[in-house]
Amino acid sequence: MAAKCLTRKFITILKNIFSGMCCCTSFTGPDCSNTDERVPAFSQGGFRPINGYHMLSFAVAIPNLNQSRFLSVALESIRHQSAPVSLAVMDGGSTDDFDGVVARYQDMIDYVQSGPDGGQAAAIKKGKDIAKGDIVCWLNADDYYFPGALGAVSDVFEAHPEIDVVYGDAVHVTPMGDFLSYFPAVAEFNARMLPVSCFICQPACFVRRTAYDKAGGIDPALKYTMDWDLWCRLAACGATFTYLHAPLAAVRCYPETKTLSGGWRRYSEIWRIGKKYGNRLLPVSWPGFYRYDLSFKQNKTLKEKMMLIGLECARQAKKRLCKETNETLYGFYRWSSRVDGQCLVQLPWYGDRKSKRLTLTVSPPDASYRIAINHAGTEVHPADNGQVIISIPERALAAHLLIRIECLQNRQWELHTFSFEKTYGGCRA
Repeated sequence: MAAKCLTRKFITILKNIFSGMCCCTSFTGPDCSNTDERVPAFSQGGFRPINGYHMLSFAVAIPNLNQSRFLSVALESIRHQSAPVSLAVMDGGSTDDFDGVVARYQDMIDYVQSGPDGGQAAAIKKGKDIAKGDIVCWLNADDYYFPGALGAVSDVFEAHPEIDVVYGDAVHVTPMGDFLSYFPAVAEFNARMLPVSCFICQPACFVRRTAYDKAGGIDPALKYTMDWDLWCRLAACGATFTYLHAPLAAVRCYPETKTLSGGWRRYSEIWRIGKKYGNRLLPVSWPGFYRYDLSFKQNKTLKEKMMLIGLECARQAKKRLCKETNETLYGFYRWSSRVDGQCLVQLPWYGDRKSKRLTLTVSPPDASYRIAINHAGTEVHPADNGQVIISIPERALAAHLLIRIECLQNRQWELHTFSFEKTYGGCRA
């Protein structure tokens, strides 16, 4: 039995190595000399070369319930990693095409469970216990990794044995995979602020198993804040966190997600975090979370629109009072569609998706915009009534899309919407 387990593990490692060698998509990004952001080295090709391969392994649990329309992209993103992965797919008894999706990826899945369970947190906890790896993480079925993300995280852990938790940037996307924003709350680690502000995006966070076990793992009794609760317990146990300034994951945002449909119970769990780990009797973090929820809500009522404006004014007043600076993230002002100079939009792009056009809605509506997509060169496009429509050559598409946009007339401008006209042959975003 031991020999069979070792053989299976060795085969899994070989599959990860050769999938990275065969599927590598190298390209050179457009010139970035006019921006203070730099593309992380791992993103230039998705996979790391064989001589950069490391043996730290990842235990990945994917909880799923009737999300099969998204699950294939999550699995495809794991295929685009160079680090060895032990993968457990934990399904709560889906009635959609779960079996069909899993069958297409059975070569890379180590464990599958499908049937009634104790909820998402319990499924994740069991999946992490089953999947064996030095680094533990979980990926919701409607989220997905950037190519090469696990390799970049592995590099940090290997270079810094004292680090217990690595977290990075994430992008918010629509159900179709179009860019919405970067996760705006991300910040350098601050243990004092952690019980007040969840500045760590869950799918972009990775934990050494030794630290995870020491903290007691995920609390299966929680429904909405099991990730934030885990970060707080890790910090309380003395875990060392580090922030990797690189995009690691894409998070789909739509009204049906658990985060945006949690209601009172979610806010109750948020209050619990502040009381238990921050000794705060009042729910001081509620306004920030409510503003976050409203910013993604579609078809807002007039009352909700006014509330969002009021919360934004309060946030700006607090920033002035505390003399906080207006920091940008890849050129975007946080919590805003405003851009300072040039912005960098980054997206994972999996499967055989094709796109003929990219449509941007911008302000000012009559300016000209310089746009570069991966290695396809730079072009200037005039906006027509606030819209910029760009034809995309097929050679510009790669597993990691990098799109640089700059307004030629104004340093301060806004990117309101970003959408591809897509066709699909297989993997659907």
